[in-house]
Amino acid sequence: MAEITAEAYADLRNYIKSNWQYIELQDDQSNKIVRLSNSDSRVTSTIEGDNVKITVVVKGSDSDITAPVNFAKSAIYNVATDGSPFSVESFTPFTMQSESDELTVVHTIQIPKKVV
Repeated sequence: MAEITAEAYADLRNYIKSNWQYIELQDDQSNKIVRLSNSDSRVTSTIEGDNVKITVVVKGSDSDITAPVNFAKSAIYNVATDGSPFSVESFTPFTMQSESDELTVVHTIQIPKKVV
């Protein structure tokens, strides 16, 4: 079995950062609250070390958020509706109760370096 190079891992991180399509915020039962595209102004993605970090900031005043609502997971998809998630991450549940509430979610996808 062949191992890919450190450059290949870096390329994979860059590919994921540039090509993921949607991030969905979910409740604790994996029900969709909102699915945002990678071009949504509330979403950014960066590479930090071995990780692709996708950050979402939503507010109770956002038109697609209806408070009160309990957030507990984020999931990455390649389609706008339905589909199977490529990555799911749980976080400490947060209940958005009013228009003044704000939630920041950082979804981290780790692509390790080659161990020599």
